[in-house]
Order: sequence, then C-alpha cells, then structure tokens
Amino acid sequence: MALTTEEVRKIASLARLRFTAAEEAAIAGQLGKIVDYIDQLQRFEAGPAAATATGAGAATPAPAGPPTALTPVDAMPPLPPVPKAPAIAPRAAPEADDLALPCLPRESFLANAPASLDGFLLVPAVKAGQVSEAKPGVDE
Repeated sequence: MALTTEEVRKIASLARLRFTAAEEAAIAGQLGKIVDYIDQLQRFEAGPAAATATGAGAATPAPAGPPTALTPVDAMPPLPPVPKAPAIAPRAAPEADDLALPCLPRESFLANAPASLDGFLLVPAVKAGQVSEAKPGVDE
C-alpha cells in the first residue's frame, strides 16, 4: 500500500515529529512496506492446524517442494508437542517496610532547579491555546 506524503505528515504530526520533504518521501515508502507486511500477516489464520500442533491429530506430511513465504498455515506440517516445564513457585520481590522518612530539604531541591522564586519551583505557564485537544491514553 503506497502512502501519500499527506498521510505521512498526518502520522508525523500525531507522533509530534517533523520531517523534511525528502524524509517524508523516504518514510512514505518505508511505511508502505510495513503496512504491506502487516496486511500479508493478517491473511494467515490459525485454523485446524492449531489443534494438530498440540498433538490432537495425526501428523500431516510436509508439502512437496521448498516452502515459500506465502505457504498457507493449513499446508504446513504440525509442530511437535512442547514438553511442559516444571512448575516454579513465584518469588515475591523483597519490599522495604513502609516507613515515614524525612523529606529532601527545600534548599537542596531548589539548588538543582532551573528556576525558583520565594522557595517554590518555577515552571513555564501553559496557555489554553497551547494544549492540544487530543490527549493520548485518555480519549482512546
């Protein structure tokens, strides 16, 4: 699937990336190949071969000739059964006791801050027009 440079610009803006015109053309070709590969992978379905791969059915002989990149899943020989690994008891990570400890002194914290005023950390103001409407992870 060939992607247009306009589609590449839209994808780049969603990812907050900027490309030159030459980069957009190169990326359009690369993304097109990726989309084609994903389409090729979606054509394959795990059907009855999944049941025979677990040893439920009889072995199917391998197809004649060397396998190609587009060999259907049903035509492939079943995989041998995988032996079960011995059960291992899960181990919990060691945790420290939940204790109240003294905070970092304000002077030490502000000494490493890029800007401060009256004992507080200064951050850039965010104006209403600067915030994008779409928030990743929230509207999805």
